[in-house]
Amino acid sequence: MKTRSPLPLLAALVALPVLAAAAGPAPSKATPARKPKAVDVLTVPRPRGPEWFGIYLLGKKTGWARMEVARATRGGTPVLLASQETVVQVTIGERLVRRSQRDEKVYEARVGGRLLEYRSERRGDGGDRTLEMTCTPDGCRAVIRAEGGEEVRKVASPGDTAEQADPFRLAAARRGAVEGRSIESEHLRVKVMKDAFLRRERIAGAGVEIPVSVVSEAEEGDRVVSEVAVADDGRVVQIRFGNSLTARAEPEEIAKRLDRVDLFSLSRVPLDGPLPRSVPQRIVFRLKGVPRGFSEQDGRQSFAPAPSAETVVTVAARLPSAADPARDPPRGKGGDRELLESTPEIDSDNPELRRLAAEVVGAETGVYASTARLTAWVNHRLAKVYGQSRDKASEVLAAGKGDCTEHALLLVAMARAVGIPSRGVHGLVYASYGDGVHALYWHAWAEVLAGDEWIAVDPTFGQPVADATHIALGRGMRVDAVGLLGGLSVASAEAMGAP
Repeated sequence: MKTRSPLPLLAALVALPVLAAAAGPAPSKATPARKPKAVDVLTVPRPRGPEWFGIYLLGKKTGWARMEVARATRGGTPVLLASQETVVQVTIGERLVRRSQRDEKVYEARVGGRLLEYRSERRGDGGDRTLEMTCTPDGCRAVIRAEGGEEVRKVASPGDTAEQADPFRLAAARRGAVEGRSIESEHLRVKVMKDAFLRRERIAGAGVEIPVSVVSEAEEGDRVVSEVAVADDGRVVQIRFGNSLTARAEPEEIAKRLDRVDLFSLSRVPLDGPLPRSVPQRIVFRLKGVPRGFSEQDGRQSFAPAPSAETVVTVAARLPSAADPARDPPRGKGGDRELLESTPEIDSDNPELRRLAAEVVGAETGVYASTARLTAWVNHRLAKVYGQSRDKASEVLAAGKGDCTEHALLLVAMARAVGIPSRGVHGLVYASYGDGVHALYWHAWAEVLAGDEWIAVDPTFGQPVADATHIALGRGMRVDAVGLLGGLSVASAEAMGAP
């Protein structure tokens, strides 16, 4: 298992994976590169025993992580073990939320060794969940246990090899790139990963300077990459993700000393005043800190560069053509298969969920009319509780409560259950909570496909058409928008009336 920033775990606690950490020690002058070493995954330098890290969100200690890669013997067979444990803790509203995850992958102890076993345990907020996977050359068998019971899934051979246990150390030692496939526990999907040597530099900390190799790590399509600083003896000194998340190497007793972090106040993007939620409406935002890759152009929003390193984001919320019953395409016709299928998280094949979705939709046949019913139903069915997440749509349904993540997840699953192509969306939305501060907050909602028209809907607010304060920054399983946390600001936001 690769050692990465704890984004999947953090995603379960907030509307998006909004937890990240502050910048680490500033790098100083570069050191000259040395001749790459001829190493493989078995001989690459690495510490003996576990490495400990403090996880910082914008300068606040929000969690800790432990990782270890070591050779061992299982059943008389040499293996390579890659393990990681992560704990995160934040305050959401008045609730203290804590979550932990432990992962272990077992590979054949050889170059190109295949994945043999994978175990993942999640505890705390959102309920307990375990994944136990065993693999043969022909494929893998995954057993998932959660509050709803046990589920068995067959997975095609992922192509996950021993090199994925330590790709950043390999890339650092070789002064080159390591590419491979890695299966993850959240959706049982295979990610195409690349670790690439970037540069040599010296990192200052604790009164000394350490020469390191900096390696980038990213999934194919990521717009923000992690940077891993590896010392010449194989120690990982720090892992940075964007401007907001840093995992710093620390002794165990220090790594586990956590700050009390108010997630809402730390992650919000302040505004000068309120914004309208009416539809139709057009709002023009002038944002600072939006990288080019995050320009999510679509029928609702457009991005354009402006002076002073600003980005003009125009969001136009209007009634879709499908709002006209005569132009509302029938559900169950067309759409990308991926946007209709059931997954471990979006379990739209759950019998009770399917029954309720069909009952809510009733005699409606159109995509828009059916989605409007589902949106209203989810809004009324789920109590609005922050920091008490569930990772599976059927678990959300059973719990009957959650924040925007749970609302969006349940809506997507119910839409798919009745043949409506749908996906999750994450980004920013306007809100003002008890402290009276007007701001953009990290948020999750959904989109459904009506013919060739995407319709944004927000079940948390009960909106069959999401208002123009919603700024989309990512869709589906793309979670790299967390890299923008702490780097965004609003120069102005102006409501322009109906588009």
